[in-house]
Amino acid sequence: MPESRRRKRKDARPAARAAAVSPGRRQNAPSPAWFGGLLAGLFIFGIAWLLTYYFSNGDAFTWTHLGNWNLAVGFGFVVSGLGLATRWR
Repeated sequence: MPESRRRKRKDARPAARAAAVSPGRRQNAPSPAWFGGLLAGLFIFGIAWLLTYYFSNGDAFTWTHLGNWNLAVGFGFVVSGLGLATRWR
């Protein structure tokens, strides 16, 4: 059975023009220089908090009154770093 021939589009546009942002939308500006440091700092501080809590069995720096809330504090820092990571440009 014969194959049908391919047809060209009549209104073919260049790829660069199709990928351009529409005129009604503005592009987001890049993140400031300190943003990456804050992001990494929150991740590292949260992980350090969790590791200190686990390795000291909750007795480090008189954190005994927090109990298992130390997990919430550590994961809070990590999750806030993750939230900032979604806004990084």
